Amino acid sequence: MMRRRRTVTILTACVLVLGVVGAVAFSTATGVVSEIFAEKGDYEGEGTDEIVITVMPGSSAREVANHLVEQDVIMSSKPFLDEIEKRDAVIQAGDFTMRKQMSSAAAVEALINPLANQRLAIPEGFSIKQIKGRMLDSGMDESSINEAIDDKKPADYGLDIEAPNLEGYLYPATYEIKPKMTAEQMVQEMVDKTKAEIDEIGIPAEKVNEVFTLASIVQVEAPGNPEDRAKVARVFLNRIDKDQALQSDATVSYIHGARSDLTTTQEERESDNPYNTYKHTGLPPGPINSPSAEAVEAAQNPADGNWLFFVAVNPDTGETKYAETYADHQKNVEEYRVWLREHRKNNPSDDAEGEG
Repeated sequence: MMRRRRTVTILTACVLVLGVVGAVAFSTATGVVSEIFAEKGDYEGEGTDEIVITVMPGSSAREVANHLVEQDVIMSSKPFLDEIEKRDAVIQAGDFTMRKQMSSAAAVEALINPLANQRLAIPEGFSIKQIKGRMLDSGMDESSINEAIDDKKPADYGLDIEAPNLEGYLYPATYEIKPKMTAEQMVQEMVDKTKAEIDEIGIPAEKVNEVFTLASIVQVEAPGNPEDRAKVARVFLNRIDKDQALQSDATVSYIHGARSDLTTTQEERESDNPYNTYKHTGLPPGPINSPSAEAVEAAQNPADGNWLFFVAVNPDTGETKYAETYADHQKNVEEYRVWLREHRKNNPSDDAEGEG
Protein backbone atom coordinates (compact mmCIF):
# COMPACT_ATOMS: atom_id res chain seq x y z
CA MET A 1 0.00 0.00 0.00
CA MET A 2 2.68 2.43 0.93
CA ARG A 3 5.96 2.42 -0.82
CA ARG A 4 9.02 4.54 -1.09
CA ARG A 5 12.12 4.06 -3.06
CA ARG A 6 15.17 3.95 -0.82
CA THR A 7 17.52 6.64 -2.06
CA VAL A 8 21.02 5.28 -2.38
CA THR A 9 23.89 7.56 -3.26
CA ILE A 10 27.07 5.85 -4.41
CA LEU A 11 30.14 8.00 -3.86
CA THR A 12 33.65 7.33 -5.03
CA ALA A 13 34.94 10.50 -3.44
CA CYS A 14 33.15 12.02 -0.42
CA VAL A 15 34.04 14.02 2.67
CA LEU A 16 35.01 12.26 5.90
CA VAL A 17 33.98 8.68 5.12
CA LEU A 18 36.74 6.26 6.08
CA GLY A 19 37.51 2.65 6.92
CA VAL A 20 40.00 0.11 5.64
CA VAL A 21 38.43 -2.65 3.59
CA GLY A 22 41.21 -5.09 2.94
CA ALA A 23 44.66 -5.52 1.57
CA VAL A 24 45.32 -5.55 -2.12
CA ALA A 25 48.70 -5.56 -3.78
CA PHE A 26 49.12 -3.35 -6.78
CA SER A 27 51.21 -4.73 -9.59
CA THR A 28 53.91 -2.38 -10.68
CA ALA A 29 55.39 -4.58 -13.35
CA THR A 30 57.39 -2.84 -16.02
CA GLY A 31 54.53 -3.14 -18.47
CA VAL A 32 52.33 -0.94 -16.26
CA VAL A 33 54.82 1.61 -15.06
CA SER A 34 56.60 2.18 -18.35
CA GLU A 35 53.47 3.13 -20.26
CA ILE A 36 53.62 6.56 -21.82
CA PHE A 37 51.05 9.01 -20.46
CA ALA A 38 50.08 12.32 -22.00
CA GLU A 39 50.97 14.30 -18.85
CA LYS A 40 53.96 13.69 -16.59
CA GLY A 41 53.81 16.71 -14.28
CA ASP A 42 53.55 16.53 -10.52
CA TYR A 43 52.18 18.80 -7.79
CA GLU A 44 54.41 19.83 -4.91
CA GLY A 45 53.73 19.46 -1.21
CA GLU A 46 51.04 17.86 0.94
CA GLY A 47 48.04 19.24 -0.95
CA THR A 48 45.11 21.53 -0.21
CA ASP A 49 41.48 20.60 0.56
CA GLU A 50 40.75 17.26 2.21
CA ILE A 51 38.99 14.59 0.16
CA VAL A 52 38.21 10.92 0.70
CA ILE A 53 39.14 8.50 -2.06
CA THR A 54 37.69 5.00 -2.37
CA VAL A 55 39.95 2.24 -3.66
CA MET A 56 38.00 -0.87 -4.58
CA PRO A 57 39.41 -4.35 -3.88
CA GLY A 58 41.19 -5.68 -6.96
CA SER A 59 41.90 -2.25 -8.45
CA SER A 60 45.07 -2.02 -10.50
CA ALA A 61 47.71 0.62 -9.86
CA ARG A 62 46.80 2.32 -13.13
CA GLU A 63 43.09 2.41 -12.21
CA VAL A 64 43.92 4.03 -8.88
CA ALA A 65 46.23 6.52 -10.54
CA ASN A 66 43.60 7.47 -13.12
CA HIS A 67 41.01 7.95 -10.39
CA LEU A 68 43.36 10.19 -8.42
CA VAL A 69 43.95 12.28 -11.54
CA GLU A 70 40.19 12.57 -12.13
CA GLN A 71 39.71 13.81 -8.56
CA ASP A 72 42.65 16.26 -8.89
CA VAL A 73 44.55 14.54 -6.09
CA ILE A 74 47.60 14.10 -8.35
CA MET A 75 48.48 15.93 -11.55
CA SER A 76 49.29 12.88 -13.68
CA SER A 77 49.60 9.13 -13.46
CA LYS A 78 53.25 8.39 -14.27
CA PRO A 79 54.96 10.01 -11.27
CA PHE A 80 52.50 8.21 -9.00
CA LEU A 81 53.16 4.83 -10.63
CA ASP A 82 56.90 5.46 -10.51
CA GLU A 83 56.62 6.17 -6.79
CA ILE A 84 54.72 2.93 -6.21
CA GLU A 85 57.39 1.02 -8.11
CA LYS A 86 60.19 2.70 -6.17
CA ARG A 87 58.59 1.76 -2.85
CA ASP A 88 57.46 -1.70 -4.00
CA ALA A 89 54.15 -0.61 -2.45
CA VAL A 90 51.30 -2.71 -1.10
CA ILE A 91 48.20 -0.55 -0.73
CA GLN A 92 45.04 -1.16 1.23
CA ALA A 93 41.70 -1.16 -0.55
CA GLY A 94 39.18 1.07 1.18
CA ASP A 95 38.51 4.74 1.91
CA PHE A 96 41.47 7.07 2.42
CA THR A 97 41.81 10.64 3.62
CA MET A 98 43.81 12.50 0.98
CA ARG A 99 44.09 16.05 -0.30
CA LYS A 100 43.60 17.84 -3.56
CA GLN A 101 46.79 18.57 -5.51
CA MET A 102 49.19 16.37 -3.55
CA SER A 103 52.61 15.39 -4.76
CA SER A 104 52.77 11.81 -5.96
CA ALA A 105 55.07 10.94 -3.07
CA ALA A 106 52.58 12.36 -0.55
CA ALA A 107 49.69 10.57 -2.25
CA VAL A 108 51.43 7.20 -2.12
CA GLU A 109 52.33 7.80 1.54
CA ALA A 110 48.66 8.50 2.36
CA LEU A 111 47.66 5.23 0.68
CA ILE A 112 50.26 2.96 2.22
CA ASN A 113 50.16 4.46 5.72
CA PRO A 114 46.48 5.28 6.40
CA LEU A 115 46.23 4.02 9.99
CA ALA A 116 46.72 7.42 11.59
CA ASN A 117 43.50 8.66 9.98
CA GLN A 118 41.25 5.60 10.01
CA ARG A 119 37.53 6.28 10.15
CA LEU A 120 34.37 4.20 10.24
CA ALA A 121 31.41 5.72 8.40
CA ILE A 122 27.88 4.63 9.32
CA PRO A 123 25.36 6.26 6.95
CA GLU A 124 21.87 7.21 8.04
CA GLY A 125 19.40 4.37 7.49
CA PHE A 126 21.95 1.57 7.83
CA SER A 127 20.75 -1.66 9.44
CA ILE A 128 22.77 -3.65 11.95
CA LYS A 129 23.70 -6.08 9.19
CA GLN A 130 25.16 -3.23 7.13
CA ILE A 131 26.89 -1.70 10.15
CA LYS A 132 28.53 -5.02 11.00
CA GLY A 133 29.73 -5.20 7.40
CA ARG A 134 31.32 -1.75 7.66
CA MET A 135 33.01 -2.69 10.94
CA LEU A 136 34.36 -5.87 9.35
CA ASP A 137 35.60 -3.90 6.34
CA SER A 138 37.44 -1.54 8.70
CA GLY A 139 39.59 -4.43 9.87
CA MET A 140 37.81 -5.38 13.09
CA ASP A 141 37.59 -9.06 13.98
CA GLU A 142 34.32 -10.69 12.92
CA SER A 143 33.89 -12.74 16.09
CA SER A 144 34.49 -9.62 18.21
CA ILE A 145 31.91 -7.69 16.18
CA ASN A 146 29.33 -10.43 16.63
CA GLU A 147 30.07 -10.64 20.34
CA ALA A 148 29.66 -6.88 20.73
CA ILE A 149 26.33 -6.72 18.86
CA ASP A 150 24.51 -10.06 18.72
CA ASP A 151 22.01 -10.70 21.53
CA LYS A 152 22.82 -7.32 23.04
CA LYS A 153 20.35 -4.59 24.00
CA PRO A 154 20.80 -0.84 24.53
CA ALA A 155 20.70 -1.39 28.29
CA ASP A 156 23.87 -3.48 27.99
CA TYR A 157 25.61 -0.28 26.88
CA GLY A 158 24.06 2.06 29.43
CA LEU A 159 21.00 3.20 27.47
CA ASP A 160 18.21 2.32 29.87
CA ILE A 161 15.28 1.72 27.53
CA GLU A 162 13.15 -1.24 26.51
CA ALA A 163 14.19 -2.45 23.05
CA PRO A 164 14.54 -5.94 21.56
CA ASN A 165 18.12 -5.43 20.32
CA LEU A 166 20.62 -2.79 19.22
CA GLU A 167 18.94 -2.19 15.85
CA GLY A 168 18.31 1.53 15.52
CA TYR A 169 20.52 2.54 18.43
CA LEU A 170 23.92 2.54 16.73
CA TYR A 171 24.15 6.21 15.84
CA PRO A 172 24.87 7.00 12.18
CA ALA A 173 28.03 9.09 12.04
CA THR A 174 31.71 8.95 11.14
CA TYR A 175 33.90 7.54 13.91
CA GLU A 176 37.62 7.59 14.49
CA ILE A 177 39.09 4.12 14.87
CA LYS A 178 41.67 4.59 17.58
CA PRO A 179 44.69 2.27 17.86
CA LYS A 180 43.75 -1.07 19.46
CA MET A 181 40.10 -0.01 19.63
CA THR A 182 37.78 -2.99 20.14
CA ALA A 183 34.42 -3.61 18.50
CA GLU A 184 32.78 -3.30 21.91
CA GLN A 185 34.33 0.12 22.44
CA MET A 186 33.13 1.23 19.02
CA VAL A 187 29.58 0.05 19.73
CA GLN A 188 29.69 1.84 23.08
CA GLU A 189 30.59 5.07 21.30
CA MET A 190 27.67 4.61 18.88
CA VAL A 191 25.18 3.99 21.68
CA ASP A 192 26.55 6.94 23.66
CA LYS A 193 25.86 9.22 20.69
CA THR A 194 22.31 7.88 20.45
CA LYS A 195 21.81 8.52 24.16
CA ALA A 196 23.03 12.09 23.71
CA GLU A 197 20.53 12.59 20.86
CA ILE A 198 17.68 11.23 22.97
CA ASP A 199 18.61 13.55 25.84
CA GLU A 200 18.90 16.55 23.50
CA ILE A 201 15.50 15.95 21.89
CA GLY A 202 13.94 15.15 25.25
CA ILE A 203 12.26 11.82 24.45
CA PRO A 204 10.92 10.10 27.60
CA ALA A 205 12.57 6.72 28.20
CA GLU A 206 9.29 4.85 27.88
CA LYS A 207 8.69 6.43 24.46
CA VAL A 208 12.15 5.99 22.93
CA ASN A 209 11.62 2.63 21.24
CA GLU A 210 8.29 3.77 19.79
CA VAL A 211 9.78 7.00 18.43
CA PHE A 212 12.89 5.35 17.01
CA THR A 213 10.88 2.53 15.45
CA LEU A 214 8.59 5.00 13.70
CA ALA A 215 11.59 7.13 12.73
CA SER A 216 13.34 4.16 11.15
CA ILE A 217 10.31 3.48 8.94
CA VAL A 218 10.06 7.16 8.04
CA GLN A 219 13.78 7.08 7.18
CA VAL A 220 13.07 4.61 4.37
CA GLU A 221 9.66 5.84 3.27
CA ALA A 222 10.62 9.54 3.18
CA PRO A 223 14.42 9.85 3.08
CA GLY A 224 14.78 13.30 1.55
CA ASN A 225 12.11 15.96 2.04
CA PRO A 226 11.58 17.20 5.64
CA GLU A 227 7.94 18.04 4.89
CA ASP A 228 7.32 14.52 3.60
CA ARG A 229 9.01 12.99 6.64
CA ALA A 230 6.64 14.80 8.99
CA LYS A 231 3.59 13.90 6.86
CA VAL A 232 4.55 10.24 6.53
CA ALA A 233 5.01 10.04 10.30
CA ARG A 234 1.51 11.47 10.72
CA VAL A 235 0.02 8.94 8.30
CA PHE A 236 1.41 6.04 10.31
CA LEU A 237 0.27 7.52 13.61
CA ASN A 238 -3.22 8.10 12.21
CA ARG A 239 -3.39 4.47 11.12
CA ILE A 240 -2.23 3.31 14.55
CA ASP A 241 -4.96 5.45 16.16
CA LYS A 242 -7.55 3.72 13.96
CA ASP A 243 -6.06 0.26 14.62
CA GLN A 244 -5.24 -0.10 10.94
CA ALA A 245 -2.19 -2.00 9.71
CA LEU A 246 0.65 0.33 8.70
CA GLN A 247 1.23 -1.67 5.50
CA SER A 248 4.74 -0.30 5.10
CA ASP A 249 6.79 -2.00 2.43
CA ALA A 250 9.89 -0.78 4.28
CA THR A 251 9.23 -3.24 7.09
CA VAL A 252 8.65 -6.12 4.67
CA SER A 253 11.85 -5.23 2.83
CA TYR A 254 13.67 -5.29 6.17
CA ILE A 255 12.66 -8.93 6.53
CA HIS A 256 13.20 -10.12 2.97
CA GLY A 257 15.62 -7.61 1.41
CA ALA A 258 14.90 -4.47 -0.58
CA ARG A 259 14.44 -3.90 -4.30
CA SER A 260 15.39 -0.58 -5.83
CA ASP A 261 11.74 0.54 -6.10
CA LEU A 262 10.84 -0.93 -2.68
CA THR A 263 8.13 -3.18 -4.11
CA THR A 264 7.25 -6.39 -2.28
CA THR A 265 5.59 -9.63 -3.36
CA GLN A 266 2.29 -11.01 -2.15
CA GLU A 267 4.13 -13.93 -0.55
CA GLU A 268 6.44 -11.56 1.32
CA ARG A 269 3.52 -9.48 2.57
CA GLU A 270 1.84 -12.60 3.94
CA SER A 271 4.85 -13.78 5.94
CA ASP A 272 4.11 -14.22 9.64
CA ASN A 273 6.96 -12.11 10.96
CA PRO A 274 6.46 -9.59 13.80
CA TYR A 275 8.10 -6.92 11.63
CA ASN A 276 5.55 -7.45 8.85
CA THR A 277 3.23 -4.45 9.14
CA TYR A 278 0.84 -5.93 6.58
CA LYS A 279 0.24 -8.90 8.85
CA HIS A 280 0.36 -7.18 12.24
CA THR A 281 -1.16 -3.89 13.39
CA GLY A 282 0.82 -1.24 15.22
CA LEU A 283 4.53 -0.64 15.07
CA PRO A 284 6.99 -3.53 14.74
CA PRO A 285 8.91 -4.59 17.88
CA GLY A 286 11.82 -2.25 17.21
CA PRO A 287 13.57 -0.07 14.63
CA ILE A 288 14.56 -1.43 11.21
CA ASN A 289 17.64 0.80 10.80
CA SER A 290 19.57 3.63 12.43
CA PRO A 291 17.43 6.67 11.61
CA SER A 292 18.71 10.16 10.98
CA ALA A 293 18.18 12.91 13.53
CA GLU A 294 15.71 14.46 11.08
CA ALA A 295 13.65 11.27 10.91
CA VAL A 296 13.62 11.07 14.72
CA GLU A 297 12.48 14.69 14.84
CA ALA A 298 9.64 13.92 12.39
CA ALA A 299 8.51 10.94 14.47
CA GLN A 300 8.60 13.03 17.64
CA ASN A 301 6.88 16.04 16.03
CA PRO A 302 4.74 14.86 13.08
CA ALA A 303 2.74 17.17 10.81
CA ASP A 304 -0.93 17.88 11.41
CA GLY A 305 -3.35 16.15 9.04
CA ASN A 306 -5.95 13.42 8.63
CA TRP A 307 -4.17 11.44 5.92
CA LEU A 308 -4.33 7.66 6.03
CA PHE A 309 -2.48 6.92 2.79
CA PHE A 310 0.53 8.09 0.85
CA VAL A 311 2.40 6.97 -2.23
CA ALA A 312 5.51 8.23 -3.98
CA VAL A 313 4.00 8.71 -7.42
CA ASN A 314 7.45 9.30 -8.89
CA PRO A 315 10.28 7.76 -6.84
CA ASP A 316 12.80 9.31 -9.24
CA THR A 317 11.82 12.81 -8.14
CA GLY A 318 10.45 11.87 -4.72
CA GLU A 319 7.04 13.41 -5.45
CA THR A 320 4.62 12.01 -2.86
CA LYS A 321 0.85 12.36 -2.68
CA TYR A 322 -1.36 11.93 0.38
CA ALA A 323 -5.00 10.94 0.74
CA GLU A 324 -7.63 10.70 3.45
CA THR A 325 -9.79 8.17 1.59
CA TYR A 326 -8.99 4.91 -0.14
CA ALA A 327 -10.68 6.11 -3.34
CA ASP A 328 -8.42 9.14 -3.57
CA HIS A 329 -5.44 6.99 -2.72
CA GLN A 330 -6.21 4.65 -5.61
CA LYS A 331 -6.03 7.58 -8.01
CA ASN A 332 -2.57 8.37 -6.66
CA VAL A 333 -1.56 4.72 -6.87
CA GLU A 334 -2.44 4.67 -10.55
CA GLU A 335 0.07 7.47 -11.08
CA TYR A 336 2.68 5.34 -9.34
CA ARG A 337 1.79 2.33 -11.50
CA VAL A 338 2.44 4.38 -14.62
CA TRP A 339 5.91 5.20 -13.28
CA LEU A 340 6.47 1.58 -12.23
CA ARG A 341 5.58 0.20 -15.66
CA GLU A 342 8.02 2.59 -17.28
CA HIS A 343 10.69 1.78 -14.69
CA ARG A 344 10.34 -1.95 -15.27
CA LYS A 345 10.45 -1.46 -19.01
CA ASN A 346 13.82 0.23 -18.59
CA ASN A 347 14.99 -2.15 -15.84
CA PRO A 348 13.55 -5.60 -16.64
CA SER A 349 15.83 -7.36 -14.13
CA ASP A 350 14.30 -5.33 -11.29
CA ASP A 351 10.83 -6.82 -11.63
CA ALA A 352 8.65 -7.90 -8.72
CA GLU A 353 5.25 -9.38 -8.14
CA GLY A 354 2.78 -6.93 -6.69
CA GLU A 355 3.36 -3.33 -5.68
CA GLY A 356 3.24 -3.44 -1.91
